[in-house]
Amino acid sequence: MTARSAGSSKPRPRAAAVLRVFDFIINAGAVLAALLLVVTMLATTVKVFFRYGLHASLIGVDQLSGTMLLYIAFLGAAWVLRRDEHVIIDLLLSHVGPRPRWFLTVTSGFLGAAVCLVVAAFGTLEVVGSIERGVRIPAEIEMPRAVNLVVIPFGFLCMGLQFLRRAFEDLHRADVAPPPPVSSV
Repeated sequence: MTARSAGSSKPRPRAAAVLRVFDFIINAGAVLAALLLVVTMLATTVKVFFRYGLHASLIGVDQLSGTMLLYIAFLGAAWVLRRDEHVIIDLLLSHVGPRPRWFLTVTSGFLGAAVCLVVAAFGTLEVVGSIERGVRIPAEIEMPRAVNLVVIPFGFLCMGLQFLRRAFEDLHRADVAPPPPVSSV
């Protein structure tokens, strides 16, 4: 449990089960991203050894490394967001009181979710369209374009859901009460 969610109320049993599954997916993505990082480093090292040590070349290593770097970024993004380790600019948050800070964090969570879910939706349409049209990448290794694209909507979907989770946790935080409703006279 992160420091962010320490003051939040406990989720209901069904919601807790869904969150455990979601956490498992995010953790699996992070583990896969770490493994891909190691594979990318090893592949690059082997390519350099072949080029300078054996005076031979390996075809497709750069292309596959580029694809793996894309997967690393999008598989690890939601995990980093869940751990509150993304780069943030808290210049404004450090100079406002608890209630405006609460409002800004809740609002930014919902806005982040909206942006990510829109990108995930349009990204999914692009992946489906790419598959339907049979678009391939003309490079050393000709592969379907959808192989590169599919991780983008998946990563944005996970980030969008994580932003929603954060927004709802912040919305129900016990340590900062929401501002009182405005009453008209």
